[in-house]
Amino acid sequence: MSVEVARRVAGLAPRQAVSDSVLVVVFALLMIPAAQAKIEADPVPYTLQVLFVLLTGLVLGPWRGAAAMLLYAVMGFAGLPVFARGGGPAYFLTPTAGYIYGFIVAAFVVGMTSQTLHARFDSTIDGSRGAILRFVRIDLLAALAGVPFIYLFGVNHLALYYVLAKDEVNPWGLAWANGAGPFLWFDVTKAVIAAALASSAGMRREGLRGND
Repeated sequence: MSVEVARRVAGLAPRQAVSDSVLVVVFALLMIPAAQAKIEADPVPYTLQVLFVLLTGLVLGPWRGAAAMLLYAVMGFAGLPVFARGGGPAYFLTPTAGYIYGFIVAAFVVGMTSQTLHARFDSTIDGSRGAILRFVRIDLLAALAGVPFIYLFGVNHLALYYVLAKDEVNPWGLAWANGAGPFLWFDVTKAVIAAALASSAGMRREGLRGND
Protein backbone atom coordinates (compact mmCIF):
# COMPACT_ATOMS: atom_id res chain seq x y z
CA MET A 1 0.00 0.00 0.00
CA SER A 2 2.77 2.44 0.89
CA VAL A 3 4.43 1.88 -2.50
CA GLU A 4 1.18 2.67 -4.29
CA VAL A 5 0.72 5.85 -2.28
CA ALA A 6 4.26 6.91 -3.05
CA ARG A 7 3.66 6.39 -6.76
CA ARG A 8 0.53 8.52 -6.65
CA VAL A 9 2.28 11.34 -4.80
CA ALA A 10 5.19 11.22 -7.24
CA GLY A 11 2.76 11.40 -10.14
CA LEU A 12 0.75 14.26 -8.72
CA ALA A 13 3.62 16.50 -7.66
CA PRO A 14 4.79 17.47 -11.18
CA ARG A 15 1.21 18.11 -12.30
CA GLN A 16 0.61 20.31 -9.26
CA ALA A 17 3.78 22.25 -9.98
CA VAL A 18 2.68 22.84 -13.57
CA SER A 19 -0.79 23.86 -12.39
CA ASP A 20 0.67 26.30 -9.88
CA SER A 21 2.99 27.78 -12.51
CA VAL A 22 0.14 28.28 -14.96
CA LEU A 23 -1.99 30.00 -12.32
CA VAL A 24 0.87 32.32 -11.37
CA VAL A 25 1.43 33.28 -15.00
CA VAL A 26 -2.28 33.79 -15.69
CA PHE A 27 -2.81 36.09 -12.70
CA ALA A 28 0.37 38.03 -13.52
CA LEU A 29 -0.92 38.58 -17.06
CA LEU A 30 -4.30 39.74 -15.74
CA MET A 31 -2.51 42.68 -14.16
CA ILE A 32 -1.62 44.05 -17.61
CA PRO A 33 -5.15 44.98 -18.77
CA ALA A 34 -5.92 46.03 -15.19
CA ALA A 35 -3.10 48.58 -15.43
CA GLN A 36 -4.15 49.81 -18.86
CA ALA A 37 -7.78 50.35 -17.80
CA LYS A 38 -6.92 53.69 -16.29
CA ILE A 39 -7.98 57.26 -15.76
CA GLU A 40 -4.98 59.55 -15.75
CA ALA A 41 -4.35 61.65 -12.66
CA ASP A 42 -1.27 63.32 -11.25
CA PRO A 43 0.79 61.78 -9.76
CA VAL A 44 -1.12 58.46 -9.39
CA PRO A 45 -3.57 57.24 -12.05
CA TYR A 46 -6.80 55.42 -11.29
CA THR A 47 -6.54 51.77 -12.40
CA LEU A 48 -8.03 48.35 -11.68
CA GLN A 49 -4.76 46.92 -10.41
CA VAL A 50 -5.75 46.83 -6.74
CA LEU A 51 -8.83 44.75 -7.59
CA PHE A 52 -6.70 42.08 -9.26
CA VAL A 53 -4.01 42.17 -6.56
CA LEU A 54 -6.61 41.40 -3.89
CA LEU A 55 -8.29 38.77 -6.04
CA THR A 56 -4.93 37.12 -6.68
CA GLY A 57 -4.24 36.80 -2.97
CA LEU A 58 -7.69 35.40 -2.27
CA VAL A 59 -7.58 32.85 -5.07
CA LEU A 60 -3.95 31.74 -5.13
CA GLY A 61 -3.02 32.06 -1.47
CA PRO A 62 0.04 33.79 -0.02
CA TRP A 63 2.98 32.24 -1.85
CA ARG A 64 1.48 31.77 -5.29
CA GLY A 65 -0.21 35.16 -5.02
CA ALA A 66 3.05 36.91 -4.14
CA ALA A 67 4.81 34.97 -6.92
CA ALA A 68 2.27 36.22 -9.47
CA MET A 69 2.81 39.83 -8.42
CA LEU A 70 6.58 39.35 -8.39
CA LEU A 71 6.41 37.96 -11.93
CA TYR A 72 4.37 41.01 -12.95
CA ALA A 73 7.04 43.29 -11.47
CA VAL A 74 9.81 41.35 -13.21
CA MET A 75 8.04 41.66 -16.57
CA GLY A 76 7.89 45.40 -16.10
CA PHE A 77 11.50 45.61 -14.96
CA ALA A 78 12.52 43.69 -18.09
CA GLY A 79 11.08 46.48 -20.20
CA LEU A 80 7.65 45.16 -21.12
CA PRO A 81 5.03 47.97 -21.00
CA VAL A 82 2.90 46.21 -18.40
CA PHE A 83 2.54 49.04 -15.90
CA ALA A 84 0.08 51.91 -16.08
CA ARG A 85 2.70 54.17 -17.64
CA GLY A 86 5.07 51.79 -19.37
CA GLY A 87 7.91 49.68 -18.01
CA GLY A 88 11.66 49.29 -17.76
CA PRO A 89 14.19 49.61 -14.90
CA ALA A 90 13.80 53.39 -14.80
CA TYR A 91 10.11 52.94 -13.97
CA PHE A 92 11.10 51.87 -10.45
CA LEU A 93 12.43 55.38 -9.84
CA THR A 94 9.11 57.03 -10.73
CA PRO A 95 6.70 58.40 -8.10
CA THR A 96 4.30 55.43 -8.33
CA ALA A 97 6.82 52.56 -8.21
CA GLY A 98 6.18 51.91 -4.53
CA TYR A 99 2.72 50.57 -5.31
CA ILE A 100 4.30 47.75 -7.32
CA TYR A 101 6.27 46.65 -4.26
CA GLY A 102 3.09 46.95 -2.26
CA PHE A 103 1.24 44.66 -4.68
CA ILE A 104 3.62 41.80 -3.89
CA VAL A 105 3.29 42.20 -0.14
CA ALA A 106 -0.47 42.79 -0.27
CA ALA A 107 -1.11 39.61 -2.27
CA PHE A 108 0.83 37.64 0.33
CA VAL A 109 -1.00 39.30 3.25
CA VAL A 110 -4.41 38.72 1.68
CA GLY A 111 -3.63 35.07 0.99
CA MET A 112 -2.25 34.44 4.46
CA THR A 113 -5.16 36.24 6.13
CA SER A 114 -7.62 34.26 4.04
CA GLN A 115 -6.01 30.96 5.04
CA THR A 116 -5.99 31.93 8.71
CA LEU A 117 -9.64 32.96 8.65
CA HIS A 118 -10.64 29.83 6.74
CA ALA A 119 -8.99 27.69 9.42
CA ARG A 120 -10.74 29.69 12.13
CA PHE A 121 -14.28 29.98 10.74
CA ASP A 122 -14.87 27.33 8.06
CA SER A 123 -15.98 24.66 10.52
CA THR A 124 -18.46 27.04 12.17
CA ILE A 125 -20.07 28.32 8.96
CA ASP A 126 -22.87 26.26 7.45
CA GLY A 127 -26.51 26.43 6.54
CA SER A 128 -28.27 28.90 4.26
CA ARG A 129 -26.39 31.87 5.71
CA GLY A 130 -23.02 30.20 5.25
CA ALA A 131 -22.15 31.89 1.96
CA ILE A 132 -22.86 35.36 3.35
CA LEU A 133 -20.95 34.70 6.56
CA ARG A 134 -18.01 33.27 4.63
CA PHE A 135 -17.99 36.36 2.40
CA VAL A 136 -18.00 38.76 5.35
CA ARG A 137 -15.87 36.90 7.90
CA ILE A 138 -13.26 35.51 5.54
CA ASP A 139 -13.00 36.89 2.02
CA LEU A 140 -13.94 40.52 2.70
CA LEU A 141 -11.77 40.83 5.81
CA ALA A 142 -8.85 39.21 4.00
CA ALA A 143 -9.21 41.51 0.99
CA LEU A 144 -9.39 44.61 3.19
CA ALA A 145 -6.27 43.48 5.06
CA GLY A 146 -4.20 43.92 1.91
CA VAL A 147 -5.14 47.52 1.13
CA PRO A 148 -3.06 49.20 3.90
CA PHE A 149 0.08 47.43 2.67
CA ILE A 150 -0.37 48.83 -0.82
CA TYR A 151 -0.59 52.30 0.71
CA LEU A 152 2.32 51.63 3.07
CA PHE A 153 4.72 51.08 0.19
CA GLY A 154 3.08 53.40 -2.31
CA VAL A 155 2.73 56.43 -0.06
CA ASN A 156 6.19 56.13 1.48
CA HIS A 157 7.82 55.81 -1.92
CA LEU A 158 5.85 58.80 -3.17
CA ALA A 159 6.92 60.78 -0.10
CA LEU A 160 10.54 59.89 -0.76
CA TYR A 161 10.10 61.17 -4.31
CA TYR A 162 8.73 64.45 -2.95
CA VAL A 163 11.75 64.76 -0.64
CA LEU A 164 14.39 64.02 -3.26
CA ALA A 165 12.86 65.55 -6.36
CA LYS A 166 10.58 68.29 -5.06
CA ASP A 167 12.16 69.23 -1.71
CA GLU A 168 8.71 69.33 -0.12
CA VAL A 169 8.33 70.52 3.48
CA ASN A 170 5.54 68.04 4.30
CA PRO A 171 6.20 65.11 1.94
CA TRP A 172 4.21 62.45 3.82
CA GLY A 173 1.15 64.63 4.15
CA LEU A 174 1.28 65.48 0.46
CA ALA A 175 1.92 61.84 -0.47
CA TRP A 176 -1.14 60.73 1.51
CA ALA A 177 -3.28 63.49 0.01
CA ASN A 178 -2.26 62.56 -3.55
CA GLY A 179 -1.53 58.84 -3.30
CA ALA A 180 -4.03 57.39 -0.84
CA GLY A 181 -6.83 59.72 0.22
CA PRO A 182 -8.52 60.03 -3.20
CA PHE A 183 -8.37 56.26 -3.73
CA LEU A 184 -9.52 54.96 -0.36
CA TRP A 185 -13.20 54.41 -1.09
CA PHE A 186 -12.45 53.12 -4.57
CA ASP A 187 -10.09 50.53 -3.13
CA VAL A 188 -12.60 49.50 -0.46
CA THR A 189 -15.10 48.97 -3.27
CA LYS A 190 -12.52 46.89 -5.15
CA ALA A 191 -12.01 44.80 -2.02
CA VAL A 192 -15.75 44.12 -1.86
CA ILE A 193 -15.79 43.09 -5.53
CA ALA A 194 -12.71 40.87 -5.15
CA ALA A 195 -14.23 39.18 -2.10
CA ALA A 196 -17.52 38.62 -3.92
CA LEU A 197 -15.71 37.03 -6.87
CA ALA A 198 -13.58 34.85 -4.60
CA SER A 199 -16.69 33.75 -2.68
CA SER A 200 -18.32 32.43 -5.83
CA ALA A 201 -18.53 28.68 -6.40
CA GLY A 202 -16.09 28.78 -9.29
CA MET A 203 -13.32 30.15 -7.09
CA ARG A 204 -13.78 27.48 -4.42
CA ARG A 205 -12.85 24.42 -6.43
CA GLU A 206 -10.02 22.42 -4.89
CA GLY A 207 -6.74 23.31 -6.51
CA LEU A 208 -7.77 26.85 -7.45
CA ARG A 209 -8.26 28.41 -4.05
CA GLY A 210 -4.89 29.01 -2.45
CA ASN A 211 -4.02 26.38 0.12
CA ASP A 212 -0.26 26.51 -0.37
